[in-house]
Amino acid sequence: MSFCANVRVFFAPLAVANYGHHRPRLGPYQPTADFHPTTTLGKRPERCGGPLTEIPEHLLKRSKAAKAEKSGEAAEPEAQSSVAPAAGVPSAQPAPAPANLPNLDPEPEPAKPEPAYVTASKRRRRMPMWAVPLMLTPIWAYSYAGTMQEVEHADPLFTEGAEVYVGCAGCHGSDGGGGSGYQLSDGQVLQTFPDPIDQMAHVARGSAAIQGETYGADGRRVAGELGQMPAHLTLSLVELEMVVFHERAVLSGEDTSSEAYQAWMEEMRHAYDTGEEAEIDLDFLLACANPEVTPGATGTGSPDEDRPCPGPHGGEEIASE
Repeated sequence: MSFCANVRVFFAPLAVANYGHHRPRLGPYQPTADFHPTTTLGKRPERCGGPLTEIPEHLLKRSKAAKAEKSGEAAEPEAQSSVAPAAGVPSAQPAPAPANLPNLDPEPEPAKPEPAYVTASKRRRRMPMWAVPLMLTPIWAYSYAGTMQEVEHADPLFTEGAEVYVGCAGCHGSDGGGGSGYQLSDGQVLQTFPDPIDQMAHVARGSAAIQGETYGADGRRVAGELGQMPAHLTLSLVELEMVVFHERAVLSGEDTSSEAYQAWMEEMRHAYDTGEEAEIDLDFLLACANPEVTPGATGTGSPDEDRPCPGPHGGEEIASE
């Protein structure tokens, strides 16, 4: 095998390693019998098949000139090129310089003048940062003063009276508009019971006790006509007064500006605040009620001078709206 063939076989694994995905793999290197590294590699390689790369002429001349300069010999004069330009082929002329082309870039626009209000804003003096907390001081003082006020408590006459009335709303309606029971709103209850004491006696006793009898001013109502109202003797006296106050003042808009009415309201507040739990005495209420409005009432008033009748005292007639 020739030297070139052995070189190809020797370097084949390197070529496969670098370009294995492009070329088929070769088997392991197997040296031939006529190849020996001490004899074959020392010989001048013969021409391995295929064309050789020629060295350019100007590089050969440059190499000879360099060798002559080192050895001190005179450099050989350059031989005239034997290649003559072909007839009819014009010699290469230098390219003309490019002509001055017009500038196509747009000219920059002149800066617009600054508006007067912007200039004035820049010249205006700014508020110092330390002054900002001073501006917030009045707001803080107002908020702090609001927390120092005494908390207002809801009036028990309205809150407790409305809570007790929840048990009555099923028949008379949540707004007193009526249903299976008589209407209480829009002044209806005030026309039936001009005095609160008569309404207290009727609510405490219930309509079942006077089934079929007329009651109210001018006998305008018939007990049991729209169903029977049970007795409410399990309520305390102050709860009875509060629910009657709710039906009259809240649902029917009764006028509460009189001195007698205001005094009654203060008595109810005092009884609630002190926690009085006096039981309902039906005979006592019938003694205070008007017999022309409440069946079974005596109208004799309270038998105890130290225990006045509930409601506006003295049987004073309450004006309604």
